[in-house]
Amino acid sequence: MLMLLTLLGLSNLIPTLFALIKSSALITSIANIILLIGMLYVYLERHLKIKSKFTTALVSFSLLFLAQNILFSVYFVYNLPETIINAILPLIFLGLEFAALTLLLMITRE
Repeated sequence: MLMLLTLLGLSNLIPTLFALIKSSALITSIANIILLIGMLYVYLERHLKIKSKFTTALVSFSLLFLAQNILFSVYFVYNLPETIINAILPLIFLGLEFAALTLLLMITRE
């Protein structure tokens, strides 16, 4: 297998893929932060116009998720996973969160 990878010139690809997978949780967390800033902007606009308990809860919701993702990002900057298995589990969690936040932002913008 390694000989085939060397013949195809892909021997440098495997360490690059490992590095990408290890840092993908950090990348996904930063993407979540960007989505949450967009949601916070929309919710704050609506809160200033409506000032209801629901809009206050939406602002609090986005602030708490924003704090969580900032803490995740700081954690991953200082503690990159050593193995692929340790990198996949947070990536699954953050990927599902990214999908949910994307859907929520799409519905919110309408």
